Amino acid sequence: MTNLETFPAAEREAFANACRRHGFIAADFQVLDSREESGIRMVSVLRPETGVSLLYAGGRGNCWSVAFEHDLEADAFGPAPE
Repeated sequence: MTNLETFPAAEREAFANACRRHGFIAADFQVLDSREESGIRMVSVLRPETGVSLLYAGGRGNCWSVAFEHDLEADAFGPAPE
């Protein structure tokens, strides 16, 4: 399991940009990735303030940050901090 600092630069940037566009900062979330037994990469995003944690497929060709941003748009993690 690895944290956001070890993700590829493009993924870190896309995540940070999605956060900014919706009134968050990257530090509002804990982001980890892991491999399932099947070898599929999964990215876990937790917002500690609300306790909401969601999983995204992070494999080749999957841009997990796009799905994350859709969830931000839907307030799945709760509203942005004031």
